[in-house]
Amino acid sequence: MVFLYFFLGLFLGALLVFLWTRSQVATTAQKLSADLAVAKSQLETAQKNAADSVNAEREHSQKLLSEMQKQMETSKKLMQEEMRTMAAQMLSESREHLNAADKERLDALLKPLHERIEAFNQNVTAATKEGVSNKTEIKTTFEETIKLLQEVQTSTVKSIREDNERAIRELRQQTERIGNDAASLTQALKGDTKMQGDWGEMILETTLESCGLTKNEQFFLQRSYQDEKGNSFRPDAVIDLPGGEHAVIDAKVSLTAYQAAVNATDATEQELFLKEHIKSIKKHVDELSAKNYETIVPNCIGYVLMFIPYESGYAAAIKTDPAILQYSYRKHIILLSPSNLLMALQLTRTMWQNYRMNKNVDEILHASNDLYDKFVSFGETFLKIGTGIQRLQSDYEKAHSQLSEGKGNIVRRLENMKSLGITPKKELPEGL
Repeated sequence: MVFLYFFLGLFLGALLVFLWTRSQVATTAQKLSADLAVAKSQLETAQKNAADSVNAEREHSQKLLSEMQKQMETSKKLMQEEMRTMAAQMLSESREHLNAADKERLDALLKPLHERIEAFNQNVTAATKEGVSNKTEIKTTFEETIKLLQEVQTSTVKSIREDNERAIRELRQQTERIGNDAASLTQALKGDTKMQGDWGEMILETTLESCGLTKNEQFFLQRSYQDEKGNSFRPDAVIDLPGGEHAVIDAKVSLTAYQAAVNATDATEQELFLKEHIKSIKKHVDELSAKNYETIVPNCIGYVLMFIPYESGYAAAIKTDPAILQYSYRKHIILLSPSNLLMALQLTRTMWQNYRMNKNVDEILHASNDLYDKFVSFGETFLKIGTGIQRLQSDYEKAHSQLSEGKGNIVRRLENMKSLGITPKKELPEGL
């Protein structure tokens, strides 16, 4: 009889250890479910979180992961140790009193639960690591995307508003100012070819800057180039275009003959001076064409822009000899007046704006695609953890049913042993 009491004591002790371990596993599963709900809530409010919240969340998740792993590892080791101890003692000390049916029921009860807990522990470890990493990356990518969208939106709206307000006004003001400058400087420049060239270059630079282009970034003055023979050339200005292409602009001034034509009182004399004016412009065209800037400057658009910085002189030349445009074009030269140049530069500025906007759109699309992929990965991890919890809950319910429900369940058989005369000091929990 003493041996029976001893055996029952050992069996009850092992059973209590098993029940305590089962309670720890259920508590861990509940805690994991709560942590998953917190993680989902934090993801939905990621945009409002500052950098401090992200760091704090990362530390919290890492700490939670470490604690969870420690608890699961401790529970697993404790359960394994207790099961081995219980099985060894029961087999060695109570082999006569434990029939084959009881042994099979006990093994069937413990083995699936042990396997499920082992698999769930591995899934939780891997999935939680992946979830923490994905959540951090999703927050970072999402915040960067929102910031980029806001910057692009602000920049685009501001640029469009400014362009609409001043584009037409600048065209008119620049044309009038250049015309006035040409008239006021006519006497000072008359007969001085070097001064005329310097004045044309100054007007060209002012016009480029007035149209919103940035010096040494979108246009360059007097940049040096060499031909195949090693000869150096310095065009007045080179404009960088989106896509790596370049446009060469050279200012040419022919004031002497034109001023004489303006001051002439006789129609015949005026016609002669205008022909001299045409001849002077053609001379500039020939000289500029001979430099072959379109072949010397890398990725040149194929034509050189010749800037005539006074509107009236350009108009008089076109009126006197309309064929001068075709003459220039055949030599890969395009004649531009101040108003034509302003429109061309406004178009260039618009091209740069569109280029930047398209580049920003590409970056936004890339960031958005990356954000979407990260969210998909997080969702898969989230569902994987949920499936693991459901499986553990199912195994728990099955084990509970085998323990305390149905005919011949272990709890009922233990309670029936009291009628045989055993007097345990403790009672089984009411929940069993």
